[in-house]
Amino acid sequence: MKTYFFKVKLSYAKRIWRKIEIPGRLTLDNLHSGIQGAFGFASDHPYSFFMSGKAWDNSSDFEYYSPELSEEPFDPRKQAKEEKQFLRMENEFRHTLDERNIEAHEATEMLTFFHELMPKPRLKLPASKVRIETLNLKPKQKFLYLFDYGDEWYFEVEFLKEGTEEEMFSPRIVDSRGKAPEQYPDNEDDLDEGKEEIS
Repeated sequence: MKTYFFKVKLSYAKRIWRKIEIPGRLTLDNLHSGIQGAFGFASDHPYSFFMSGKAWDNSSDFEYYSPELSEEPFDPRKQAKEEKQFLRMENEFRHTLDERNIEAHEATEMLTFFHELMPKPRLKLPASKVRIETLNLKPKQKFLYLFDYGDEWYFEVEFLKEGTEEEMFSPRIVDSRGKAPEQYPDNEDDLDEGKEEIS
């Protein structure tokens, strides 16, 4: 059975990290649980994995989100239709710029303005629907794990390598460094201050 090794760091305190091994047949939702356990957090808030490494950036990379956030069944055809509509509008706009012989620097500015007005639909999928082995990860590839949209715990997740394990059924910590911060400090007002102190 193929396994995958990840190094997970707190984005604001990268000297605090955990290395996690997880079977490839498990999902990103399982990786979420593994990260929560590795840092001693309670999995009581929604989360997202942003494969581009940036939160809410409307890039072509997927966002994989908490399964409980699904208000309706995932419909890949609907997402494909929205992306197709966007690409058609973008191509029509580019064609119009070409027809009018707009200079390159001005065309770039106009395209930027177009994307601000018409952001590309972000491709989204529940994390429980995505097996680790289907992500086609490359060694040293990094992505963002954002936990708790309110307190915003940002984690950098780096894929290290593949491995093999005969009997492994859940994520496990294989190495660690640094003491994890408290998810809920005694004084909630000190949460941001605490993040600054360990960065």
